Amino acid sequence: MELDIVLLTAVVVTLFIVFIIAVFREFKVMENETYRYQKESGPRAGLVNFVGNLVANKSLTKVEKQSIYNAMHRNIADMESDGVYFDKTVKEIIREKIDELKNEETKVGAKKADE
Repeated sequence: MELDIVLLTAVVVTLFIVFIIAVFREFKVMENETYRYQKESGPRAGLVNFVGNLVANKSLTKVEKQSIYNAMHRNIADMESDGVYFDKTVKEIIREKIDELKNEETKVGAKKADE
């Protein structure tokens, strides 16, 4: 039985030493090479950029924003019907955003009618 413990300990120690050597080599490579930024790609990066653009109000048309906020409102209502309840402040923020978008739409519509 003691042989099993000795073998297991030897394997764990060997793996730990290999890990330490790999980390040391990676730090050596990082010292010699300068970091080059590479733009992230893929579905996760796309989702993060999309949500960031939604919050920062960048590169989304008013129609897209309106449909997203309406979908968020619908999802909150569906979740509440299933027993998950949200704070009133979250609901108010979404209502305010929807109202802002509606006001912007009416302003744009009024400007087009004046032209």
